[in-house]
Amino acid sequence: MKATPVLFALTFGICGPVAVGQRPAPPPASAAHDAGVPDTPAGRRVRALLATLESPDEASVRRFVETQFDSAALAELPAEKRVERIRGMAATLGRLEWIRMLPARGGAVSFLARSVKTGETLTVSLELAGSGARGIRSMRVEAEGPGEAREGSPAEDAKSSDAEVASAAGEWLDRLASADQFSGVVLLARNGSPFFQKAYGFANRELQVPNTLDTRFNVASIGKLFTSAAIAGLVHDGRLSYSDTVAKWLPSTKIPSADRITVAQLLDMTSGLGDIFGPAYSATPKDRIQELSDYLALFETRPLLFEPGKGREYSNAGYVVLGLIIEKVTGKNYREFVREAVFLPAGMNDTGLFATDEITPRRAVGYTRHLGGGSGSSDARHSNVFLQPGRGSSAGGGFSTAGDLLKFAMAVKKGALSLAEPGRPPGGRSAAGGFAGGAPGSNALLEYNADGSLVAIVLANEDPPLAVKTGSRLARWMGMKSAGESPTAARGK
Repeated sequence: MKATPVLFALTFGICGPVAVGQRPAPPPASAAHDAGVPDTPAGRRVRALLATLESPDEASVRRFVETQFDSAALAELPAEKRVERIRGMAATLGRLEWIRMLPARGGAVSFLARSVKTGETLTVSLELAGSGARGIRSMRVEAEGPGEAREGSPAEDAKSSDAEVASAAGEWLDRLASADQFSGVVLLARNGSPFFQKAYGFANRELQVPNTLDTRFNVASIGKLFTSAAIAGLVHDGRLSYSDTVAKWLPSTKIPSADRITVAQLLDMTSGLGDIFGPAYSATPKDRIQELSDYLALFETRPLLFEPGKGREYSNAGYVVLGLIIEKVTGKNYREFVREAVFLPAGMNDTGLFATDEITPRRAVGYTRHLGGGSGSSDARHSNVFLQPGRGSSAGGGFSTAGDLLKFAMAVKKGALSLAEPGRPPGGRSAAGGFAGGAPGSNALLEYNADGSLVAIVLANEDPPLAVKTGSRLARWMGMKSAGESPTAARGK
């Protein structure tokens, strides 16, 4: 499984017809930001997005939401929440300069753009309902791979030695930390041995407790890797098959088409299941979300986004279902089984799905500038404790250290653990990986190269895309290539 880190995954509902007579409003003219965008239905939506991000006042963003999104998406999530999220994305990324269109894939139109504010090259994908004459169903922004993000910039070239990487990393990160622009841990390793590791900022700002190399950070959707490894082990042992359906293991489930959704589709995010976050999650007291079964009410009865196997959509819900299948197959609680089957074999003694009210030594508090857990931005930081579920899940939200993630990467390299990859023999492993997770107040990145000899880990108790931005530059300095795309690269909690 190979991945490009996801910075934003804004899914606004299911596909459906546009109201009769509904047509996209023409975007404001601006040759500076969209020169070369094709004059097609899909291209005009790209232009509208770029123009909106250029002047993201509330009225402009609301007009974009009301005229560009599919009618079913508009009915699925309140316009106020969509406006808040897009304005937050604009506050983080600033104006986007269009670079070029990318080949179309399924119902999505994608393009490369450069953030004027951060300097990053981004892949922006709009999932469209129908041919594109209909509205936007969801929007996704991903950090471009290390090979293209700052192409041609001497400052981003690979360094000549580990010592040079360590020196440049130390100087750069010290500057960021001194300016209060980075809080977390960075670990760079060759052949399993760190040649640079250092902690910055505070695990608890109120009590002035500094981060250390042993601080446990919320790794968000990197936790999907642990679920993937658990599934791979069960398949290897003959206890589960990638072709097994959800209905086989969860016969009483209310999930639509459960008899046609397979384990492979859940892993590859082609099942039609979508997210667990949205109005239902926001309205649920977070202390009531403790077990995997508690997440079901957030998605179980919702219609599928598409027929199983007929599309691809980022899916936290699918990974919750994988965790429930693990519980059914093994007869054990997910967090107990993943500890026995993944964490202990890898020597990951500091990793777990700890409850928010559980006394957990060395756990970092997450700090967000996004008001109310949405995307409305503030200069002040706030604890994210009231935005998190009572406990993480098989979709993410566990806590780990940089050292434990290195142990995980080495266990995969040596074959002690495998990642689930339908289409490969059980026990096979990925050649390279780039995996990210993020939510308000947490961001994590794990990158390793084709033979597993180089590993870069960045954990931050701050908003995305801090760890992704930081890790992408460090990976380039280490000479690591882009790892490509995978459904496990994730925004999630």
